[in-house]
Parts: sequence; C-alpha cells; structure tokens
Amino acid sequence: MTVVRLFGTAFSLSARQALAYRTNLMFDALLALVQLTASLSAVGIVFARTGLLAGWTAGQVLTLTGTYALITGLRATFLDPSLSDFAQQIRDGRLDAYLLRPASTVVLATCTRHAPLALIQGLLGICVIAAGLHKLGTVPSPAAVAGWLALTVIGLLIGWATSVVLAALAFWAPRLSLGVLHAAAWETGRYPVDIYGRWLRRLLTFGFPVAALTTWPALALTRGPDPGVLITAVLLGAGFTSAALFLWRLGVRRYTGATS
Repeated sequence: MTVVRLFGTAFSLSARQALAYRTNLMFDALLALVQLTASLSAVGIVFARTGLLAGWTAGQVLTLTGTYALITGLRATFLDPSLSDFAQQIRDGRLDAYLLRPASTVVLATCTRHAPLALIQGLLGICVIAAGLHKLGTVPSPAAVAGWLALTVIGLLIGWATSVVLAALAFWAPRLSLGVLHAAAWETGRYPVDIYGRWLRRLLTFGFPVAALTTWPALALTRGPDPGVLITAVLLGAGFTSAALFLWRLGVRRYTGATS
C-alpha cells in the first residue's frame, strides 16, 4: 500500500506540473496523433497490396497497433522520465536521495517521475483497438478481454524489467548507453512477431520478449486467450522481474555516492 500511495502522490504532482503548461498539452496531443497516423498509414499501405500479413488480417494488425500505442504511452508516462538520466544520477551522486528514503529504492528510482501528457498516446491506442475490433466485426468475449488485460499488464512488467536491467548496468559502466538499442528493439513490437525469421522470432519471444508486449495481447483479444501463451507470459514476466531485481541489488551494493 505504501508503494501505491507513493506512486499516486508522484503522479499527482507530475500532473499538476504538466497542466501548468497547457500549450504543451496541445503539441503533445498533435505529436502523438502524427506518430500514430504514420503507423496506421504503414498498415494501410501493406494491406492495400495483400489481404494477410503473416496470417494477420487488417483488423488484427490494427488491434496490435493500438496495443503497441497503449503500452508505449504507459511506458513513456511512468518509466521513461525516471530512467532517462539514470546513469547521470549515479555519476553525480543524486541516487543517494532515493537510497536514504524509507521505501523501495528500485520503485523510487524508476517510477516516481512521470509525464502525464504521454497518456494521450495510450488513449489514442485504445481508440485504434476499438477501430480494429470494429473492422473485424467482432465483440471480444469476457475471457478474451481478461486475457488481453492480463497479457498487457505482464507486457508492461516485462517492459519495466528490461528498462531496469539496462539502467542497472550503469552501476558498472556509468557512461554506457544502450537506450538506442532498447528503443530499436521496442520498435519491432509495432508488427506481429510472426513476420520475422525463425531465429529473430525466437529472440523476440524469449530474449527481448516483444511478443509478450504486443503480439500475444492482440491475439488474445482477437482470437481468444491461449492458456499455454498465458503461462509462458507469466513465466517470462516472473523471470525478467527477478533478474532485474537481482541485478539492481548487486548494483546498489557496489554504488558509491556523494554520501558514501
């Protein structure tokens, strides 16, 4: 409960600061709309020449595109602001401020600076999901919606864990920056993992599980939940989270900050 209250307080403060600059709201909304329009245009170009993309119909790909936009918007809202300068915090000793507080260090360091205006992208993603389902002419069953929600939450958890792993590497190499690599891998989630070759598909399922981020939630919503996929996603989520927390603890032990 302490973490929930802390998270809520941090978001409230961030929202007040963001709304103080209302012009930014308009430009952020415009930027999110342009980015999503570009993605939808790419989908339109593909399906103007074919009826299926690796077995996916246009409605299913739209649902996946919306899910990607939703998860990316949530990541940009709750994770990116805190992790954007994490290595710099280690170099200049600002991480001490988190270590001295009576709460989970990893939560304080990775989830307490927010960008509420980025939620616009997530809301647009929900609209695209609705458009995809409308194109399919189907209404998801309660089980499909529950499976999509569960897999989306697991995808967010995996996204958080991979971000924490990359951030924790800064304890050993403060000037190492893998943000570009992480962003490039994240971009592959815009499309069904089935379009990639066998070895790349395996890498994007178990190495950097893009499949769990977008492909599996979209499949659950459009084709119904698969118990095997759900179990695999839970195991991946638990594994990546455990690895992230373990690496974080090792990094904190070797950290020497301004007060050390």
